[in-house]
Amino acid sequence: MKLDTNQIHIIDTVLEKLGVTYIDYKYEILDHIATEIEEKMIIHNIGFEEAFPAVLKKWQPKFKKSSSVLFGFFWKMPEVLLNKCIRMYRKKLLLVLTAAMVLTSGFLLFSSFLRNHLADFFGIATILYSMAFLLSAIGYVKIRLSKSKTSYGFLYKQQFIACSLVASQQLYYMNSGFESKGFPSLFSYFIIFTLSIYFIFSVFNLIYYRAHFYELKRMRFLEA
Repeated sequence: MKLDTNQIHIIDTVLEKLGVTYIDYKYEILDHIATEIEEKMIIHNIGFEEAFPAVLKKWQPKFKKSSSVLFGFFWKMPEVLLNKCIRMYRKKLLLVLTAAMVLTSGFLLFSSFLRNHLADFFGIATILYSMAFLLSAIGYVKIRLSKSKTSYGFLYKQQFIACSLVASQQLYYMNSGFESKGFPSLFSYFIIFTLSIYFIFSVFNLIYYRAHFYELKRMRFLEA
């Protein structure tokens, strides 16, 4: 027994009210709930009005608002969405940290050259950071102006804000002339490590940006 368009709309409206607003995952959840409702209607020979509340009650704990230290406790969303975002972010975070360590290790191999040209290197890094920040900021604004939300857009925005704050602090030290004030070399490599993380995150931001607008386009096509 297939649900009709009006019944699907009712489920969609309820999910929206419960905070399931990321369209790339909302329709997946909606499909699971609709399938369970259809099965319950057939097995128990009941109508939609009875089956939907029973299935929704089963799903209710997954819609409890939760937060995570990864994104900050200020941001709360249904647990089912949060867990998906955490899984996506953890995989990427491990790759980013590994790549940043590899890049920093490369600088360590040329430590004597780097130490003699640290100011020049930081000047180039400042230009690269400024370009990456400008492009990321444009993407951030475009995603914020999107009519619909996706988990990719959420990760993009979280990443942009966090990385911009951290990298801005590193840029302050880079342009403060600390290398001539007797700071240990380890401090220089810590800054390089932090900036490496930022640039690698910027690459992932591009992936998230494209995925966000791909999902918007795909949903418009499905709804047409």
